[in-house]
Amino acid sequence: MTNHRQLTIREFLLLVVFVAVGVAGLTTGGLFASLVIGVAIVVTTAIAIVAFVGRNRLRFWAIGFLIPVIVYASTVLAVGSSELDPYGGKLPTTKLLQPLFELVVKREYVNLITGDLVPDYDPATNAGSGGGGFAGSPISMSLETPDRTTFFSLGHVLLAMICGYAGAKFAVWIDRGQSTERRPLEPPAE
Repeated sequence: MTNHRQLTIREFLLLVVFVAVGVAGLTTGGLFASLVIGVAIVVTTAIAIVAFVGRNRLRFWAIGFLIPVIVYASTVLAVGSSELDPYGGKLPTTKLLQPLFELVVKREYVNLITGDLVPDYDPATNAGSGGGGFAGSPISMSLETPDRTTFFSLGHVLLAMICGYAGAKFAVWIDRGQSTERRPLEPPAE
């Protein structure tokens, strides 16, 4: 008999792929991050369908996944767009994502007049309108890769999926603990 608190090889490999794709999306941003968000939406939708039409443990797993995802997503949406900014977020998960964002972000500065990259630009020494404009420095704008909105959108989606996975495991664990005292889901045929 297997211990149900352990990961199966399939589960472990799926988690490794999830982490790898998530990290790749967070570090590259752009189209790839948007595709990862799209895939997460499709997967969550498929799990929602299973929650309605599935049976027994698969249904319990799906419901256990969806409830934390919905609660997490609702909380982020209720707080507002400040959760997509590393410096304006109020939730602990946004504050948790901030150091990761600072670790992977690449900032480049662009001259607003010419559109050219400004090499070796230090906004701390050029603190004027737009971060520049003093001592002959061009007025510049910072470009971030990955951009913060995409990074934090994907970060919150990945955290929601992690919460969902934990909820699914919890639901199956509860179901297994009650399996000896379970009554049938459908009334017996007469």
